[in-house]
Amino acid sequence: MYTFSGVTASKGIVIGPVEQIDHGTAGLHRIVCDPFRERALYDVAVVLAKDELRRLSQRAKGPDADILLFQIALLEDESFTNEIGDYIAAGAGGAAAVERAGQIFAGRLSNVDDEYIRERSVDVQDVCRRVVDILDGRPRRRLHLQRPSILVADRFFPSDLFSLDRRMILGLASDQDSTVSHAAIMARSMGIPAVVQLGDGVAAQAAGHRAILDATGGDAATLTVEPTGVHMAQADCKIAITRLHGRTPDPVAALPCLTKDGTAFRLLTAINTTADPADPLPQGAAGTGLLRTESVILDDLPEDVQFANLRNRLQHADGAMIAVRTCDTNADDDSPWTAEIRSRLNGHRLFWPQIKALLRAARYGDLHVLFPMIAGVEDWQTCLREVETCRTELHKAGQEVSPPPFGCIVDTPSAALLAGELIDHGAQTLAIDLEDLTRYTLGLVHDPLAAVNRVDNPAVQRLVKEALEQAKARGAEVYLCGLTVDCLDRIPTYLRLGVRTFSVEPAALLPLKKRLLEMDLREPPEKA
Repeated sequence: MYTFSGVTASKGIVIGPVEQIDHGTAGLHRIVCDPFRERALYDVAVVLAKDELRRLSQRAKGPDADILLFQIALLEDESFTNEIGDYIAAGAGGAAAVERAGQIFAGRLSNVDDEYIRERSVDVQDVCRRVVDILDGRPRRRLHLQRPSILVADRFFPSDLFSLDRRMILGLASDQDSTVSHAAIMARSMGIPAVVQLGDGVAAQAAGHRAILDATGGDAATLTVEPTGVHMAQADCKIAITRLHGRTPDPVAALPCLTKDGTAFRLLTAINTTADPADPLPQGAAGTGLLRTESVILDDLPEDVQFANLRNRLQHADGAMIAVRTCDTNADDDSPWTAEIRSRLNGHRLFWPQIKALLRAARYGDLHVLFPMIAGVEDWQTCLREVETCRTELHKAGQEVSPPPFGCIVDTPSAALLAGELIDHGAQTLAIDLEDLTRYTLGLVHDPLAAVNRVDNPAVQRLVKEALEQAKARGAEVYLCGLTVDCLDRIPTYLRLGVRTFSVEPAALLPLKKRLLEMDLREPPEKA
């Protein structure tokens, strides 16, 4: 029996066989051709890699889609391509050039102080490894799990996990990953236990054996390989208790949403279009405050497919609100979003099928439609003109149309300051994306983790207050969205500011509710 200690990335305990993801060794038996042919081979490999990534995106959910978009964007990045092209022109093979560029770009991220940004270096390594494997002719075999297993690796690449049947993953254990790595984020979203930072060589030692992954002890976690009968019995007891608790509804979920002084509040959740429509709402959620639609854009889904998906989701919602964020490539972390939306509106190809599907599906439930990155009235009116065009085309085609309430995501300072004008011109709902508003207000566009830690900045508070006051004066609905577990400590500030509805990720619902239940707005706020 061997017990290895690590850091908890996702809580829980499981027992099962261990399967290793082995990344192997690249670069054997390479033959370098002339630069012209090497460049041609590289260009073909990029096309194949992007095609594989797009096919993976069909199963992508939430943060997974972000990573796929980042990897595709990197392969299209001019500075990345030029780095490789220059090295090939100097006589290097395409595979070696990609490896070199990957090391350079990943190294830049690895040297950043912020841990979240450092972890994104893995995404660079992952997409470069995919291109290199194509150039080397290495098979990119999908790991087929024959039985539910604990997966181990020296470090998980995103593509290691995208193609797996996630029902077969009992837990994740990694030698090197951190608590903000993709593997850790995915484990938390799936609700499976995970331990990271076990130390070099642990994954190889555990492969092929039976193990207990115990991440129930706070920040510390263990991976016990070939456990004794006593350890198995203890683990079985822990698992039984955990399952019992898992079947028992959290009593907090049944409590009315009232603070100690009787102030009512409302909690919504945020999900992705790839989530199963039949899944019940998380405990404590009154509806869906943000349905992200990046997969619709990634997969270029036709109108009828989008309509069927929306109708199915609304019918399963049993009357609960669903607010859809349109035009969402989820690229606002790395792209000039205002130009993005204007380009899409001019092209229509992606925007119109989504709007038509929304207009057709609205009669099946409480659907709200939210436009992101609306800088002012001109952008808003442009969107409405496109909606009217779609509605006219549907009428001509004999389709039944039921226009839903339209609103916008308040994610820039200009939208917050001009909230009144937007409402006057027809916006019925304002969803204030607190994280994005913080990023654009404080100049943290490329540093989302820093933004999460500053969502209660005085400048952001002032913008939210301005939008709240303008909405209240006009009787429009307004709520906060873009809220995660990491920013829970800062959300009570906004309840005091006047916000009464919050849309949060599922993992944050009950923790936030517990905090708000304990608040008494008659008492002065605690000093930091």
